[in-house]
Amino acid sequence: MIEFIFKQKRDAIKLQEYLNKEFITSWFHETLFQHKTHYNLTIDIPPFVKDKEKLYHGFSRFVIHDKCMEWCESVLREQYFYEDIHEINQILEILSEMRMGERPELMDLIGEWDEAGYVHGSLELLLEGKSPISFDSFSKFRLKELQERLMKMMDLAIDEYKMEQEYQMFVHMLREYLESREGKMNTIHLYSSGYDFRFFDEEMKELTRQELTKVIDKRLLTNHPLYVDSYTIAPLLSLAPRKIFVYGNGDHQLIRTLQNIFEERIDLLPLHYFPDTLLYPSRDIANE
Repeated sequence: MIEFIFKQKRDAIKLQEYLNKEFITSWFHETLFQHKTHYNLTIDIPPFVKDKEKLYHGFSRFVIHDKCMEWCESVLREQYFYEDIHEINQILEILSEMRMGERPELMDLIGEWDEAGYVHGSLELLLEGKSPISFDSFSKFRLKELQERLMKMMDLAIDEYKMEQEYQMFVHMLREYLESREGKMNTIHLYSSGYDFRFFDEEMKELTRQELTKVIDKRLLTNHPLYVDSYTIAPLLSLAPRKIFVYGNGDHQLIRTLQNIFEERIDLLPLHYFPDTLLYPSRDIANE
């Protein structure tokens, strides 16, 4: 038998739910200690290794899926002083995506780590003892490395959240600028060459870099030099076309930004929709 003592009733009940899913027997009861109610969960340790793995799995899921996010929310409120539930949820969502492997660019900064394996090993060390175990003490000392890692991930998640908020403000600002701008062209065709974009007017005549530079509203580059791309975003905003046909891959970061700014004005088309003869006019001359 192993007995865990919880300060919160919901923790004892939640762990028992995870263990029930693994068909691990446990008993829940309340006790009074120093005039305070505590909640005990006595767990039957299976005799066979295969069944013990079920115990480790259930306990690890309880820690990783429930307690980790609860600890992180407490840190956001008590150490970073976040109060807005919307902000808290957005940061926790980024953190959750990191832990699920959906933010590899962030996880590369701290390296991969086997959370479940660490919790498994920490619990395994306790099974030989017979004294009741305070879950708070177990979390503080046995799971110290896990909590320290969560703090590092939290810092990255907060920084990412702030950057995403700045990006949203940037997009909103440019949308407002676009709405106030009188269009200088009806249609622009934008071809992605992989490393930059080539501009074509509504008659499919290519616009030179010099021509594009002349139409740029200099206020865009003066007021927002760190945000506005002078090669693509600034010319498009300055021309403010009613329709933009973009030929390229929707996974391209700049194309996604253009879609966010220009919204319904943009149509994304496959690269092969664009006529090759316009990209390589010298071929036609050579063939004549």
